[in-house]
Amino acid sequence: MKKYKFLACLSTLLIMSSIIGCDDSSTSSSAPSTSSQPSTSSQDSSQQSSSTQNFNVFYVSPEGTALDDGKTIETATSFRMALINAKPGDTIYLLDGLYKSSNGFKVNEVDGYSDGTEENPITITSMSKDPYKVIFDFSEQPFISSNRGITLNNDYWHLKNITVKGAGDNGIYVGGNHNIVENCITTECKDSGIQLGRESSSQINIAEWPSYNLILNCTSFNNSDPKGEDADGFACKLTTGVGNVFDGCIAYNNIDDGWDLYSKSDSGAIGPVTIRNCIAFNNGARTDGFGSPNSDGNGFKLGGERVPNQHYVYNSIAFNNMAHGFTDNSNPGTILLKNCTSFDNGTRDKDCNNFDMARDTNSINYLSHLLSYCEKTQSKDQFIGSAEYSVFYVGYSTVKFTKLEYANYLDTNARGERFIEEASPFVSTQVPDCTKDIHKILRNPDGSINLGDFLKVNPDSIYATMGENGQQIGANLHQSQY
Repeated sequence: MKKYKFLACLSTLLIMSSIIGCDDSSTSSSAPSTSSQPSTSSQDSSQQSSSTQNFNVFYVSPEGTALDDGKTIETATSFRMALINAKPGDTIYLLDGLYKSSNGFKVNEVDGYSDGTEENPITITSMSKDPYKVIFDFSEQPFISSNRGITLNNDYWHLKNITVKGAGDNGIYVGGNHNIVENCITTECKDSGIQLGRESSSQINIAEWPSYNLILNCTSFNNSDPKGEDADGFACKLTTGVGNVFDGCIAYNNIDDGWDLYSKSDSGAIGPVTIRNCIAFNNGARTDGFGSPNSDGNGFKLGGERVPNQHYVYNSIAFNNMAHGFTDNSNPGTILLKNCTSFDNGTRDKDCNNFDMARDTNSINYLSHLLSYCEKTQSKDQFIGSAEYSVFYVGYSTVKFTKLEYANYLDTNARGERFIEEASPFVSTQVPDCTKDIHKILRNPDGSINLGDFLKVNPDSIYATMGENGQQIGANLHQSQY
């Protein structure tokens, strides 16, 4: 019966996918905006309906005080005063500089902060639109879970074009709904760089947890907690609702995982998370080489504690992570992976794989157009569910699935068809230098990711036409625009 169980689960997965409106295109970094999913295109909120409504603009500088009104650059106010005074449709412009503080900034309804609206969100942005020119430095904060940098617990706020570093916990925390965090950098925080989670422990139902938030074109790296076991690049775990999306984000050299979608049995399942057009690499150690025996070191960790969740990962790449590239982490729910590439993972843990999608024997996943390849490591991929147009390693053999069928690495009749792989399927396997400015060198002017020739499927290889209707398998993050 198990051999046919995946068909029912696959039907459920495809229905869920259509409900949340996911874009499963391997070349698109945006999806149409719907009432149930955040838009992946950014707008300058200060310009919305400006001809018919009178919105406020607040200028903020590192030297601004509560005595300044913020109405002009010359009278720039403090960040905290601008936050408390902002109303729907208003824009807070941050002047260039270092915003150093030992206290975090929390946008919270109970403290009198306003929600934006769908038509008129509240926008926070660096005036130059350059995240390197506005830096919030919380390095003086001690390692305490309440010491977050910037917290958005309200709805319809749009935070963009800033850097947050050194927070005593998360750099940016989102506990509200319909928020956008765009073109932001988080680094050197003592927990995950950007995390989504409930506002209060009194919120015990998934309907109360943060939903329909978009993390767009952000980079998170070198986040490291003292125990070396919690600081991820991005986390959407434990207590998050439905419709949360990560698009165009980069997580590298975080002490724990690139992405963490962990669930606990005591709090229950989280809502489905969509990850698309993202990359995770070198996780498990910082750029200075410091690592921890306590770290997991996965690229994309998609569950935990055998709590069933449905998640969706499109057009994404994992490479050089110390443990697994993509792992269900014992999530027995139906996970959809489509057009993903996993390369040379398990750099520390030799028993780890590029694709580890069978940690629970009841895992029923949908795996489509996946490409697993190794040069310096030896993956033994694990998978249970259904697979199509994909290439994996089973033992020391390379196998392929050329049509949708039951797949189980433990079943000799469901391991795919063996084939002799040719030379590297990629134009280049020269790994980017993590000591360089990754946020700049791996992005297009619009903020989308562009890896150039690195892990670009060679158009002359068999992998370029192995997919459905002669399409390529693996990810495509090599275009000048999306």
